[in-house]
Amino acid sequence: MTSVKPVVSVIMPVYNGHDHLRQCLDSVINQTLKNIEIICVDDGSEDDSVIILKEYADKDPRVHVVRQKNGGAGSARNTGLKHAVGRYLSFLDSDDFFEPDMLEKAVEKIREDQADFVVFRCDQYMEDTGKFKKAAYTLKTANLPPYTPFSCRTITNNVFRAFVGWAWDKLYDADFVRRNKLKFQEQRTSNDMLFVFSAVVLAKRISYFEDVLAHQRRNNNDSLSNTREKSWFCFYDALTALRDFLVRIGRYEELEKDFVNYALHFSLWNLNTITGDTYHVLYNKLKEEWFEDLGITSHDREYFYDEKEYSQYQEIMQRSSEDYLIKISVVIPIHNAEKYIKQALHSILKQQNIGLEVICVDDCSTDDTLRILRRYAAKYPNVHILKNSTNLYAGASRNRGIEAARGNYIHFLDSDDYVVPDSYEKIYRIAMDNDLDFIKTTAAAFDDQNGKEVDNPRYAMKNLEHGYDEKLLDFHRSPTKFLTGMSLVPWNALYKRTFLLENNIRFNHLFCINDRSFFVETCVKGQRMMLTRHDIVRHRTNVSGSLVDKRAEHFDCQFESYKIMMKICDDNNVSENVRFRILDAEMYDLINWYRKILDKNAVTEQLKKDLHDFTVKYVDLSLFEKREADSQWLKYRELTGV
Repeated sequence: MTSVKPVVSVIMPVYNGHDHLRQCLDSVINQTLKNIEIICVDDGSEDDSVIILKEYADKDPRVHVVRQKNGGAGSARNTGLKHAVGRYLSFLDSDDFFEPDMLEKAVEKIREDQADFVVFRCDQYMEDTGKFKKAAYTLKTANLPPYTPFSCRTITNNVFRAFVGWAWDKLYDADFVRRNKLKFQEQRTSNDMLFVFSAVVLAKRISYFEDVLAHQRRNNNDSLSNTREKSWFCFYDALTALRDFLVRIGRYEELEKDFVNYALHFSLWNLNTITGDTYHVLYNKLKEEWFEDLGITSHDREYFYDEKEYSQYQEIMQRSSEDYLIKISVVIPIHNAEKYIKQALHSILKQQNIGLEVICVDDCSTDDTLRILRRYAAKYPNVHILKNSTNLYAGASRNRGIEAARGNYIHFLDSDDYVVPDSYEKIYRIAMDNDLDFIKTTAAAFDDQNGKEVDNPRYAMKNLEHGYDEKLLDFHRSPTKFLTGMSLVPWNALYKRTFLLENNIRFNHLFCINDRSFFVETCVKGQRMMLTRHDIVRHRTNVSGSLVDKRAEHFDCQFESYKIMMKICDDNNVSENVRFRILDAEMYDLINWYRKILDKNAVTEQLKKDLHDFTVKYVDLSLFEKREADSQWLKYRELTGV
C-alpha cells in the first residue's frame, strides 16, 4: 500500500523551546487540514525540548524529529527542506501559535490562484499582558493590487515593504522553492529575509488574503529577536546577500531604489531596537562604513520614500552615538532652589521613559542648591552642572543651556516646577513624527502656599478650539491664536535644538520678561508648529521671592521687551497685521503690570514720566489707532499720559 503524499510539510526549527513548545505543537497537530507532515528540527537544544518532541512523535506519526548540532534557525529550516516531501511548505517558529484552520485556508488560496506563495495576516500575542495586538504593517494591502495573483512588478511603493521578511505568515509552493534553489541564510538572526525577498522578486504569481491566522509571541525574553546584541551584524549580511542575489539575476538596476530604501529602513530598525554597548558599535559601523556600502550615502533626500528615515540617517551622520541617544535636553536655570530642586530632578530622572540629559545652570546660588546638584550629578551621569561666575538671570542661563545641549529637543524647566510623569515620551513622539520646530503643551498650575489647583485658561489652552489640536499651525495666518490662546512661557513646550541654533533664537538677558521675546521669535521663524493637550509641567504659583513680585522694581524690563519685539518685527519683515498683534500684546502686558502697581499705590512720579516718555518715543500710536476696536491696550491709553 502506497502512502499518501502530504499536502503540506510544516518545517519547525526548535531550540530550547520548553516554555511554549507544547502550545505551538498543539496548534499545528490540531489543524483542520489533516494530511500534513510536521518536521521538527531540534537545533542542539540544551533543555528538554527533544523529550517533548519525541513525546508528540510517539503519539502522532505525522510528527518527525530531526536532530542536528546548533546551527541557527536558518540551518534548521534548510535541514527540514531536505526531508520535506509535501506539495506546499510552511515554516513555523516554535514559540508562536496558530489558528486551527490556518493551513486549510492557505492551501485553498494558493491552489485557487495557482500561486508561488500566499501571505496571510498575523497579529502579536503580548506575553507579559496576555493580550493580542494588531500588526497591520505586516501586510500592506494599500501597496498591493486589488486582485490576486500578481507579481512584484505590480506592487506600488517598495516591493520589500509590502510584506515582512519572515517566513511563518506565508505558504510556499514546494516546486517553486526547489526550482529556484531557495535557501535560508545560516546565521543567528535575519536568516529568513533572503529567502522571503528572493521569492518576492522571482514569483510570477503572488497571492494574499486578510484572515489573521498566526499569532507571533512578543515580549518573550528568550526570543532571538530580544537578544540580537549577540548577532548585531546579521541584518547587514542579509542585506548584502539580497543585493548580491539581485545583481546575479540581473534585477538590481530595476530594484535598486527599492533596495536602498529598504536597506535604510532595516538598518534603522535594527539600530533603534538594540541596546547595550552593541548599540554604539552598530551605530559607528553604519555611520563609518555600512551606509556607504549599502548605497545610502550616494543619494539625496528626494531619492528616499520616508522623510523621517532620511532625517534620522542625516542626524546619525552628524552626531556621535552618545549624543544621538539623548532625545531631550532639559535645561534648568537655578538660583537658590534648595526647597524645590529635588522634586524637579526626581520628576525627570525617575518618572520619564526616554533618553534625557539634564543641564542645570546654577546662577550663583547662595543656599544649599549647588551641593544638592553635585550629589545628583555624582549619582546620575546624565546630570550636568554649569555654574555662572556672575548672576546672569534666567534668560542668559537658558542660553548657556542651549549651547551645551545635545538632545533633539530642549525643554526649559523652571527649578520650582516639576514634570508630569511619562509626559516627555508622548510629547516627544508627536514632535518627532511631525518634524516640528516646536510643540506647545498644556500645563497645570497650583498654589505653592496651599497646594490648590489654579485655573489658568492659557496654561490649559481653554480659549483654543480642539480642532487645532496636533495640527500644523501657521503663526502668520493666525497670530492671535498664539499670542492670546497660549501662554508665552518657555516651560510648556519642546523646542527643536537645531531650529533654535540655525535661526539664532535666544532668550534676552533682562532681569525679568526674558521669555516673551523668545516665544514670539520662535513663532515668527517657525515653519512647523503644533499644540497638544498633554500636560507637561505642574507649575508652581504664589512662590515667595518670585520674580513676579519684583516687576515694579524692574519696570524698565517692560520697556526693553517692547523694543526687542519691535526689532523682531523689523528683522523678519512681518506683515502689518502680525506686527500689530505682537506689539499690541506686548503693550497690553506692559499696561497690565502698570495697573497692578497702581493698585498697590507703588507708582512713583519717575515711573509715570518713564511710561510717558517711552510711549512718545517708541510706540507708533497710528498702528493701534487705525485698529482701535481690536487693540487690547488702547482702552488704558490715558495711563500713559499720551
